[in-house]
Amino acid sequence: MNFFNADLHIHSPHSIGVSKSLNLDTMIDTCKKKGLNILGTGDVLQPDWLKYLEQKLEKNKDRAYNYKDVNFILQSEIEDQESVHEVVIFEDFEMVRNIQKKLEPYSSNILGEWGGRPRVNLPPAELVDIISDEGALIGPAHAFTPFKAIFRQNRFETLSDCYQDATKKVHFIELGLSANTNLADRLECLRDVTFLSNSDAHSQGPRSLGREFNRFDIDNPSFEEIVLAIRRKDNRKISLNVGLHPKLGKYYNMFCNKCRRRILFKKTRKSFNDVFSQYSITENFIIIYTNDPDIAKRDYISQVNKAKIVCPSCKKELSKNYKIKLGVSERIDLISTSEKPNHPDHRPDYINAVPLIDIIRSVKHITSKTSKTVLNAYNNIIEKLGSEFEIIIDTPINHIKKFNENIASIIKAMRNDEINYTPGGGGTYGEINLEI
Repeated sequence: MNFFNADLHIHSPHSIGVSKSLNLDTMIDTCKKKGLNILGTGDVLQPDWLKYLEQKLEKNKDRAYNYKDVNFILQSEIEDQESVHEVVIFEDFEMVRNIQKKLEPYSSNILGEWGGRPRVNLPPAELVDIISDEGALIGPAHAFTPFKAIFRQNRFETLSDCYQDATKKVHFIELGLSANTNLADRLECLRDVTFLSNSDAHSQGPRSLGREFNRFDIDNPSFEEIVLAIRRKDNRKISLNVGLHPKLGKYYNMFCNKCRRRILFKKTRKSFNDVFSQYSITENFIIIYTNDPDIAKRDYISQVNKAKIVCPSCKKELSKNYKIKLGVSERIDLISTSEKPNHPDHRPDYINAVPLIDIIRSVKHITSKTSKTVLNAYNNIIEKLGSEFEIIIDTPINHIKKFNENIASIIKAMRNDEINYTPGGGGTYGEINLEI
């Protein structure tokens, strides 16, 4: 048995908001730096991208698609009638075209230029039936995010609520950047499904591609072996999930749906008649002062869930669109069946990671996410110490210290879960706060 690091959900330039320079060649460079062995193609149902992939990808002796020593799995994301986003994994181009033909009558954009993530006007259960009957795998994408996700606020609370009789055909869920195994395993309905941690990358850069990945224990990187691992058959399995610490994700914390400020609670000794009456507003946060933040937050979440809380920063422009919206952590608090995670025996370890790019930014005190100084430093450490995944997970701290003591210090703190985070929310990524 071999292991392969796989990121099975990305996009193409035919999805909105994706880098126009993303292509197989630019992705290959990042895959080698990161240590990715298998990559989803993204958007394979879109005709132009499909044609491009058919021209470039070749099957090797293991029946895996390959381009310049990186293996590819044919993959797309679909939005169904309930605005639930689904990740779909296909065996071959024939299967892609068969499913494309079956879905075309229900979609106005599946063959369009911007149909990378097509809208298919079918209920989730019917979509799952069509996809799985053709032999492809399908499961909910970024399952807990506040937008276009199965468990978003005021939507489904279990898999069967969404997929009904087709639930047994859903073998995986994708956690998303703002959730991890500890959060997701608080839901009993997810006990038997496999968790995937994928990047949902919109660019080829190392801060996006491969920021989350799965380590597959399989014989070879073919579709057949990936399916066996996801279904946990014949000793194939996912042995490790690696992803952002949830607080680094864009939707971990609740936020205003208009101004996107995140809601934080801070303890104070003062007493107030109205528990939510005392607050301060900053550029990025609304900070509520209370005697007991834990109790106040629970009450606040309950009222947010009922759409009763208007953003104090936007209240002069009263509108239902200016209400506070639950983040991933608060939504899980509401729909969870246990306060603590209950991991089944098959669940692999999850590493809460910080991207190496962000570690370097922190060390150099650079806020820009596109800094050439940071990118040069990133390329330098990769050249000296090996792939990013090796450095983050496996490389002895003493070896990293020889290159840079501050980077070694942060990686050690990350591995020991000793980093403090400013939580992300409202579309803004979280930040690491570490004095070194």
